[in-house]
Amino acid sequence: MRFEWGKDWPGGAIFAAAAILVAPLWFTTAPAMPDYPAHLATFYLISGGAKLHTLAQFYRIEWGFIPNLAAEIFVPAFGKFVGLTVGVKMFLSAAIAMWVLGPAYVHRLLYGRFGAGSLAASFFAYNANFMWGFLNYYFAAGLAFVVFAAWIASHDRRSNWRLASFAAAVTVVYFCHVFAAAVLGLLIGAYELGIFCEQRNFSPAEILKRFGEIAAIFVPAAIAFLFLKPAGALGGRFEFNLPDTWQDRIDSAMLFHFDKPAYFLLAALILFLAMGVWRGWVSFHPRMKFLLLALAALTIFAPEWAMGGWGVDLRLPAILGVFAFTALDIRFGPKTLRILGAAMLGLLVYSAAALAGNWRYYDARFDEFRTASQSIPRGARIFTVLDGDAMGLASDEPYWHMAELAIVDRGAFTPLMFTTKGQHVVYLKPPFDKWAAGNANQGSPPDISELDDLDAGQIDGDKDIRDVFPYLMHFQCHFDEVVLIHLNGRRSPVPDSLRLRHAGSFFAIYDVAKSDNCGGR
Repeated sequence: MRFEWGKDWPGGAIFAAAAILVAPLWFTTAPAMPDYPAHLATFYLISGGAKLHTLAQFYRIEWGFIPNLAAEIFVPAFGKFVGLTVGVKMFLSAAIAMWVLGPAYVHRLLYGRFGAGSLAASFFAYNANFMWGFLNYYFAAGLAFVVFAAWIASHDRRSNWRLASFAAAVTVVYFCHVFAAAVLGLLIGAYELGIFCEQRNFSPAEILKRFGEIAAIFVPAAIAFLFLKPAGALGGRFEFNLPDTWQDRIDSAMLFHFDKPAYFLLAALILFLAMGVWRGWVSFHPRMKFLLLALAALTIFAPEWAMGGWGVDLRLPAILGVFAFTALDIRFGPKTLRILGAAMLGLLVYSAAALAGNWRYYDARFDEFRTASQSIPRGARIFTVLDGDAMGLASDEPYWHMAELAIVDRGAFTPLMFTTKGQHVVYLKPPFDKWAAGNANQGSPPDISELDDLDAGQIDGDKDIRDVFPYLMHFQCHFDEVVLIHLNGRRSPVPDSLRLRHAGSFFAIYDVAKSDNCGGR
């Protein structure tokens, strides 16, 4: 069949959009996501690093039925052949492609064609979950979109083999990330509710048949959740914090890079939706209306902390954006649609270029740190400190896990490595587990202003020291090096226990002098 641009351009544009959004990954050494260095260290340990002498004293790998394993399985497996850095890029490339192509195929199934609405949906592939480096959730959510599309495509081919196949697919999504499995359940359930109301067949037999099938395909995942997950998994803090997180929810839907929400583009898309509904330019597919209402409600009211993790409130806004445009039929003429499509592709190129430029900027910085870290003794115990006054209003999150690169390069121990029991496969050996963050609430570095109290083992009314940094009390007795991030601003005084080892352009490495009162600590 010959491709005709005038008629078939939306399909070609969708694949072009996926390629455009994937491209920045391949123009940088490593994506500058806050969580990326800790993930890379995880893959390195899984791939054999944990058996090396210097690292074996700190870490061990303990596999379990953890619903958070997508990258832990994929990247080390492919990394054996292409290297871990390329393996991560392949993993994220597949994830972006699924965020773009999965919803686009849902649109095609709804309307019998690819459309400009699904091209607009691709803007939401760059969102907070991607930029932060929530690798497993981002990949699993994309996989959930593909499974959802397959559910719609096979809707009229009901059989036991179909149910068995989807039960297997749901279980795979669950082990990739539990929240993505919940999203998949929402997508399928709300879509079926839309069909149910559209057909107006309210007989008990039809209700049992339609929703019994959904329940059946989630049975294996439910069993795994109830009986197989490790002790400590998916527990802990649960908070909504709605007044304090509304801005984060808006920011998370679409970003050009980590600290630059795409306010103008997001506002333009929302305005287009509002004007389109008012003027009759657009309509939503009736089978998707319950889905959009459910996503909107959960986007507004999702908790900030749940199931042992932070950022739950960041996970749904982009999905709402994706399916708001996936469900959309835009009623413009062919010429107007082509102009609109070309404009959107141009904006996608701009978004991808902005991200690539930002990542290359951080690449140079991380390369500088990795070169400087060669002076650190192998097997050193390292932690990161922020000089908040020197950094000013600059984002500090991209540097939170920079020291984890020393796990790969210098066989180091760091307290912010992902080692929470029941949630990750990397575990700490005693006594190092006492000197590391024990949960997501403790997952950020201290400020330099807190080091004196931490050195003295004094809480002194500081809630952060009591709740966030208790593992750093008397740090001078347990750690060898401090990586201080100052971004070359006006620097704060450092404690007497620190001795400068290396002065970099945006950081400094200090040796920690052991104090006389460490004793048996």
